[in-house]
Formats: sequence, C-alpha cells, structure tokens
Amino acid sequence: MNTVTANAREPALPGLTRRTVQTMLAVLLAVCSMTANSQAGEHDNARQGSGRLGSFDMEGVSVWFKDRFTEAELQTYQPEDFRIESHMCNCSDRPEPHYPYILVFFSTPKGDLVGRPDRKGFDTVITRLAVRHGERYCDVDSENECYGSFSHPCDFSDFRYGAQLAPYFPTCKVRDPDADPEPDAELTPVRYSPVLRRE
Repeated sequence: MNTVTANAREPALPGLTRRTVQTMLAVLLAVCSMTANSQAGEHDNARQGSGRLGSFDMEGVSVWFKDRFTEAELQTYQPEDFRIESHMCNCSDRPEPHYPYILVFFSTPKGDLVGRPDRKGFDTVITRLAVRHGERYCDVDSENECYGSFSHPCDFSDFRYGAQLAPYFPTCKVRDPDADPEPDAELTPVRYSPVLRRE
C-alpha cells in the first residue's frame, strides 16, 4: 500500500518527478485537512490525544496512473500536464445550490480521475468515483459506461449522491419564497455604449 506517513514515504507514481508528486500530495493533504476539520467529533478528539499521525493512502490513484500511462508515455509529459483541483460543493453555492460534497480531480492529458477524500480511522484515502473527459463523466473501470455530461463538477456529485444526501439536507435545494431575492436579481442589465469624444 502506498501511503504518506510521518516518515514522508512518497507514493510510486511512475515517471512523475519528485516535485510533481510533492505538489500533488501537498494539495491533497490540504483538502483532506479540510475534510478532517469538517468531520469533528469523538474520533477527532481521540486522535488529538493519541499523538499519532494519520497516513494518506494513494494506492487507488497510483493504480489508475499505472493502468493509464506507460513509462514511455510519462516521459513525454511535463509536470504541468498533471494538475490537482478540488471542489467543495455546498448548499450556499450560487446560482445553483449543491449538496455538500468534496471532490478532488487529478487532471491528466488522458482524462481526469475524480475522487473523494475519505477518513478510515486515522487515515485518509482517495475513493475513485469517475473519469472525466471534458464535461462527460464515466465509470472508472469501464469508461464505455457514462453517467452523463455535467457543466459543473458539483452537478455530477448531486447526480450521483444527491438522493442519499437529501434526507440529511432537506432544505438545501428548496428556495424560500419569502426569502430576500438574489442581490442582483432585480437589476436591469445596462447595455454598454461607447462615448464618442469630440475634439
């Protein structure tokens, strides 16, 4: 299992530079730290008193990279070809609210791995959810089976997990008719007209 622990052992992602792996891990650890902070409870209190550092499991991501790229292919890419982005979906998203969900994208020239940071005891793992090609999201194991196209990443998480999350956030998607309108809802768009100056 590839993990990052207090000894800072790096996951084996073939052909990627040490700097790229370190950057990827720093971003992931930051996202997972936000996840850990948002899931406060007895487990976190026990962790604080234990003095034990949790590990970070990248095995699912490593396997996906190894299956997708040959060593020769990886040598042709630059570190900039691989990026990590995160999205924190929320009921307060505007103009469209989304159920709370954290998504992590490992962007590559051959599609983006969509994952979710999960806590397993003291450890954090990335659960693989889909592969994204543009706006199309497909199954990780069979990219011929797709979930559909989604213009916003949080639209995908709502599609996949909204039914399970709705009972926990019953007012997330409900707009209160008595609530104040959006700040710009009643503004009339102004057409721009260049002013000609006479000299």
